[in-house]
Amino acid sequence: MWALNNKTPFAPERTWSRDPNGWHQWIVAVKATYDLAPDGEPTLAEAQTEPLLAPEYYGEPGLSSLRYDADLVPTKPGTDVLVNGTAHAPGGKPSTEFPVALTIAGQQKVLRVMGKRHWEAGITGPKPSAPEPVTRVPLTYEVAFGGWDRSQPDPKRQTWDPRNPVGRGIYSGAKTHQPLHQVEPLKGDPRHTGPAGFGPIDSFWSPRRELAGTYDQHWQQQRAPLLPVDWHPRSLHCAPVDQQTPKPLRGGEPLELKNLTPEGDLSFTLPRVYLTFTTHIDRRVEEHRGQLSSVIIEPDQRRLTLVWTTVLLCRNEADYLDQTIIRQKRYDP
Repeated sequence: MWALNNKTPFAPERTWSRDPNGWHQWIVAVKATYDLAPDGEPTLAEAQTEPLLAPEYYGEPGLSSLRYDADLVPTKPGTDVLVNGTAHAPGGKPSTEFPVALTIAGQQKVLRVMGKRHWEAGITGPKPSAPEPVTRVPLTYEVAFGGWDRSQPDPKRQTWDPRNPVGRGIYSGAKTHQPLHQVEPLKGDPRHTGPAGFGPIDSFWSPRRELAGTYDQHWQQQRAPLLPVDWHPRSLHCAPVDQQTPKPLRGGEPLELKNLTPEGDLSFTLPRVYLTFTTHIDRRVEEHRGQLSSVIIEPDQRRLTLVWTTVLLCRNEADYLDQTIIRQKRYDP
């Protein structure tokens, strides 16, 4: 019962959940791990990484940025395109400022990377120090704009940014030499545009948390444990909004990275993979398709990860589900 019959070279996992109406959902995630050659060509890795049941962080959960979100979630409206990596100064030469970019299917996102800076005393008040030359900067939200300034002893006077509570740059005026952010959008003030990065955003950070719905007294009395009526499926997306595709990617899309490897540029095409799922439940057979939910590029490890998810609504038939057979369908252009 509840078995997976995997006929692909990828790693699958499954779980049960409830939809907004309370019906059982059979969720299957399939994760494919690829090695990226120096020229960018993806080849299937010998070791396949298992889908995640829970998020993983760079450090202590809640006090560090999200590295990977859970894979076993309902299908997302589009595909999350994520990069976990390091910014490299062009040519490996120390620089005080340089751009990094992600381009997927012709849509480009560019960020500005700077050397270390801090607040220092100025004639009219605190001002940013000049950036130091740098060759490498880890692209985590710990070096993006945001943070939680607890320098004031009174908690009511402390300042934090709900868009990125682990970042840098928030300043309450208590002291100077507090570190400033090193990554920001190419255009706009990060105080208004929000933290800049290519990695996943945690579920309790804004603007993602606002899409998760309202868990108030009315919800507790009238709806719990079901999802709130104002829950939005886009809350399942963990990528920054400008890295969420309007529709799910299908594979075959070109992808380019700039200054995210020591060589400078890396480009490749997403593998074309089509998965089918056959579920045997209550003396019948249900055919359903997988949807590409996440694309994760890790240039430092020369690794590409693709995650597909599928959801089968089972109503009250969970006890009768026998198995799901996973097959890879040959690409037919």
